[in-house]
Amino acid sequence: MVIRPLLALLLALAPSIALAQAPELPKLAVFEAATTPAAKRVFTDLKLDPGELTRQVEEGLRASRRFEVFERSRAVMEETIAAEQELASDQNFERSAVDFGKRSMVQFVVYPMVTFLNLSVRRSPMDEAPGRFRYVASGSVAVTTKVIDTTTGGIVYQATRETSLPAPNEVGKGANGPNDNAIVVSDAWRVMARVTAGQITNAVVGSLFPVQVMQASGADIFVNRGEGAGINVDDTFELYAVGEALIDPVTKEKLGEAETRLGEARVVRVT
Repeated sequence: MVIRPLLALLLALAPSIALAQAPELPKLAVFEAATTPAAKRVFTDLKLDPGELTRQVEEGLRASRRFEVFERSRAVMEETIAAEQELASDQNFERSAVDFGKRSMVQFVVYPMVTFLNLSVRRSPMDEAPGRFRYVASGSVAVTTKVIDTTTGGIVYQATRETSLPAPNEVGKGANGPNDNAIVVSDAWRVMARVTAGQITNAVVGSLFPVQVMQASGADIFVNRGEGAGINVDDTFELYAVGEALIDPVTKEKLGEAETRLGEARVVRVT
C-alpha cells in the first residue's frame, strides 16, 4: 500500500481486545537516580531529593503500558539501594546491572544519573501588595540515562539530555510570603523532574518500541503510542516508508532497511 505524505498525526493507543492473548510485557526496573559529586552538592544545599526523578520515570514507563515495571519491596530496596548508589563510579556497571536483573528477573534496567543541576529563584516585592513578594524560578538539569539489557549485558540506549525549567511557568503558585523560597525551589525541581522524566520515557520506549503507523485515514494516521508515553500535542515527527532490507555485501549482515521520507507529521490529539 502506498502512503502519501501526511501533515497531521492523530495518536491513539488501541485497547486490548483479548487480554488473555496479550503478549507478556518485558519486565523493567528503574535504578535509584544517582548524582555526580557536583550535582549532589547542589541537591544537598537546596535540600532536594533526586529520588523525585526516579519516581517520575517509573510512573512514565508504567503509564506507557509497554513494560511491567518492577516494584521493589522494602526488603529488596534495603538490599540493593546501597549497591545502586555505588554504580555511579562502578567501572563494571553493565555487569552489575546484569547481575541485578538476573536476581530480580527483569529484562531491562534503566539507570538515570543527574550530571548537572542549576536552580535559582529571584524574589521581588509586589508594588500592588506591600509585604508580599513575587517569585520567579529558573534552572536546568542534565541527566544521562542508560538502558541495559540484562540478558546480553549490552547497552541498548544511552543519551544525555538537558532540560530547562519551562517558561513561563506556575512554579510556586501561591507563594508570596517573605520566606517561601524553599517552597518555590522544591516545586521547581518537581516540575523539572516531571519534564525530564517525560523525555526519558519517550526515549526509552522509542528505543525498544519504535513509533509505527497502525492505520491511515485520509490526512490522519494512527500510531502505536498514546498518553503517558512522552508525546504531546504539537510535537512533530518525520514520516518514512520502510523498504527493502539493506544487506552488507561482504558480511551478509542486515544493516537496516531502506527508508523513503514522506514528509512531516504533527501530533493533533493524544488519547
